[in-house]
Amino acid sequence: MPRSAPARRACGAPAQVCRLAVTNRYTQLAPFLLRVALAAVLFAWLSHTRADPDLWGHVRFGHDIVSGRAIATVDTYSFMSDRPWINHEWLSECVMYVAYAAGGPAGLVALKVLLLVAVLGAVYVALGRQSVTGTSRDLLLAVVILGTFGQINHIRPQVFSLAAFSWLLVLLTSSGGGRAGILLIPALFVAWVNMHGGWIVGGATLALWTAFSLSTAVPRAVKIRLTACGVLSLLATLLNPYGWKMWLFLWNTVGFSRAEISEWQPVFRLGPAVLIVWSVLALAAVAAAVRAFAQSEHPVRKVAVVLFLGIASFQVSRLRAFFAVALVVLLGRELVFVLDRFRRRRDAAVPPPGRAAVAAAVTIACVLIAGGGAAVARNLGCVRMDSSGLPDARVPDFAAAHQLRGRLAVWFDWGEYAIWHLGPALSVSVDGRRETVYSDDLLRRHLMFYYVPSTRQQFLDEVRPDYIWLPSHLRVVESLRADGWKELFAGPGSVLLGRAGEPRGSSPVVAGDRCFPGP
Repeated sequence: MPRSAPARRACGAPAQVCRLAVTNRYTQLAPFLLRVALAAVLFAWLSHTRADPDLWGHVRFGHDIVSGRAIATVDTYSFMSDRPWINHEWLSECVMYVAYAAGGPAGLVALKVLLLVAVLGAVYVALGRQSVTGTSRDLLLAVVILGTFGQINHIRPQVFSLAAFSWLLVLLTSSGGGRAGILLIPALFVAWVNMHGGWIVGGATLALWTAFSLSTAVPRAVKIRLTACGVLSLLATLLNPYGWKMWLFLWNTVGFSRAEISEWQPVFRLGPAVLIVWSVLALAAVAAAVRAFAQSEHPVRKVAVVLFLGIASFQVSRLRAFFAVALVVLLGRELVFVLDRFRRRRDAAVPPPGRAAVAAAVTIACVLIAGGGAAVARNLGCVRMDSSGLPDARVPDFAAAHQLRGRLAVWFDWGEYAIWHLGPALSVSVDGRRETVYSDDLLRRHLMFYYVPSTRQQFLDEVRPDYIWLPSHLRVVESLRADGWKELFAGPGSVLLGRAGEPRGSSPVVAGDRCFPGP
């Protein structure tokens, strides 16, 4: 039978027409499959989660609060803590513990993905209000993901702040500051102040938005509502377990001087990749701001917030995620105009795709969908521990087997790992809670001990540890050995020293992924 006969019966037209119809259907199918493929890759990317050095503490402290139904004000995990414990992240830690208790590592990954969906959902809503749809919306969502990825690769309280900030912008831009915002924005701050200190960024944004609203020609009713909203939001931040002391704590601790934390450094100190991402966002912000002043009504508020966050994120890299979200939510329509100018030139020079190109696109989309789905399934089972930055996995078993007890002088980033795996038998000298339980002087003395071996004896006389657990590459380790400290356990990345005894154990490199909580 001729090949054209089935085609005629199938569509009631000549074979050539049917082939054209089939090609058109594939041409329409390809964009749909590519969007699904991009979504699969997106979720694979978002579900990839690394363990922050503080994750062990967040889950442990959340467990303590939920099980004890109280927030501790006196630390019991460190023998050197010298401040009352103001846990400004207590609510997010409770949520993280509940997620872990419900689903283990998969629960933590699911929680992070839900928070990121909340961020992208806010961006989606904001872009919809600006009539940004289709490919343009997808592209701007990609800009948000690119700008925030350094902060969203971990599950930590900062992600709660990013979600709250995204919806704050949506509420500020909805209906020119409607009545609903008077209630919803203060309610948002009630939760935010108990989840993470990033509410200060939200407060500064609200203050800027209100100040520029009062000085521009927005309706008087909007000015009154925004002023009332600002006052209520400020009062809402007092609704925390510490009251006004939370303000005092953050006033004394938040600043630009955390030299030992990479995320608090200027972008130019963090390598070319970070600088390039910030530079792309900054150039886009300038172009969108120019367009906003040319076309938009009351653009000063939006531009002021974006430029404020752009400048602040240049000095403190951690704020880059807030910059990216604000840029797209507030100036999305203007960004589309700038991007469309380049896209129109490109589209004019590109011929429409042929059948081979459409078939290749469909094939690639199917491969990406399958690969993305497999990656999501794999990522859900593991919050990955960075083996280059964490201690050897055999130390907890060694400490338990030899019943080690007492005081442990520990590397700063390993403190909360040690709290989880070695406590309460061993209490730590320091951990990632920094100013919440430790004074600046105590943190400085630890840094001097790590990096200036000549200060070790003074430190040891003050601390009087029974054991010392440090990265083996530090110069102070050799000095401690020379002083008579004995190597109890040696691994590829760390060494455990004690006051007496011969070497008792060693560990080879542990192959494969290490997943939270380890060891």
